[in-house]
Amino acid sequence: MAGYLESPMFWLKRAYLATRKALDEGLVEHHLTGSQFEVLRQVLQQDGIEQRALQERLQIASATLTGLVDGLVTRGLVRREVTSGDARVKALYATEAGHAINEAIGQKAALVEAQLLGGFTPAERSLLREWLQRMTENLGPVTDDSCS
Repeated sequence: MAGYLESPMFWLKRAYLATRKALDEGLVEHHLTGSQFEVLRQVLQQDGIEQRALQERLQIASATLTGLVDGLVTRGLVRREVTSGDARVKALYATEAGHAINEAIGQKAALVEAQLLGGFTPAERSLLREWLQRMTENLGPVTDDSCS
């Protein structure tokens, strides 16, 4: 068991769980789930993204994404529009409220990141990011740009 506690996998998971817990506190304040916030972030990154393209990028089922988007639309954070005259093709746009909530949660995320990386030099932060990217790529091709 001592080997596992010395494993990078153990510490990577612990860091993820601690980060997730800290970020979830900010999401709860705004009545959002992590999945809803990820969809909102994607729409903010590419305003007007077609729902089908977003589904492929996030690699989730259509029904799952529809439920997430419905919740964001109901809350007034995202609007859905039919494009190109085809009712099956829907584009997603962030509203002013969506931008505002992203700003508020972004501030919380920046505080969490500063705490997480406290004591790291800029060079160490860069190296850590490179290592994490390489580990991700080692496990298979990256199929989306959701982390950019």
